[in-house]
Amino acid sequence: MARLTAMLTVMSILAIACRTATAQDDPKRATTVLKSNLEYAVVGGKSLRLDAYLPTDKEPAPAIVLVHGGGFTGGAKGGYTGELARHLADNGYAAFDIDYRLMGDLGPGATLPQAMEAAQEDLARAVKHVVANSKTYAIDPDRLALGGGSAGAITALLATYGEHRSVRQPKAVISLWGGMYGQESAIKPGDPPVLLVHGTADKTVPFAQSQSIATASRKAGVDAVLLRIENGGHTLPLNQRFQGRTIIESVTEFLDKRLK
Repeated sequence: MARLTAMLTVMSILAIACRTATAQDDPKRATTVLKSNLEYAVVGGKSLRLDAYLPTDKEPAPAIVLVHGGGFTGGAKGGYTGELARHLADNGYAAFDIDYRLMGDLGPGATLPQAMEAAQEDLARAVKHVVANSKTYAIDPDRLALGGGSAGAITALLATYGEHRSVRQPKAVISLWGGMYGQESAIKPGDPPVLLVHGTADKTVPFAQSQSIATASRKAGVDAVLLRIENGGHTLPLNQRFQGRTIIESVTEFLDKRLK
């Protein structure tokens, strides 16, 4: 845990909150409807909110809940999770970019393990909200994925595959430079497929984390795709190319094969 704490401290320093543009800001993205700052839960008096990026198709759409990074101490929805959400909505997915409680929201003396647990609990709340409102959002709750970057990826991975799983089992998981830090052995047969995107030069969450997840997944018979970005660092641009396509295109292709 000490090693994990040190790495996530670095992650929190790198966290930057970014504003997400609305559909009206970019006429080329008119196929997406953005509903901002929707409350999905209230915990300890704190309102937890999400941005819903919804395709205009009337048929129930596959969906994904996305979790931002920031070392469990910073960050916010928007940024590259918002960028990914918009792209996926433009490609027929309902994408939900969520905020969640950070360490500072838990009160004086809160610890990293407590913040990690809170993030997983809030992700479960967001999933419950999305599923309960599936008709309102026009989604198919049986085609739901989870994903995130950095601390958000750690949250999605542990909530799905970890020793204390906390969410409804998704159909797929997207991990952008995340890890499980010793809980890989909890992956079991029948778990959902996972896409792992990771730079080999990542000094915040080492590439070996994704290698360990891929190895444990395959041992359990779970479909795992590892995109090894040579010399890539932490929090890679989504338009970075890998084997002829960008990271964001690879994510879309992975989801298309498993949710559509």
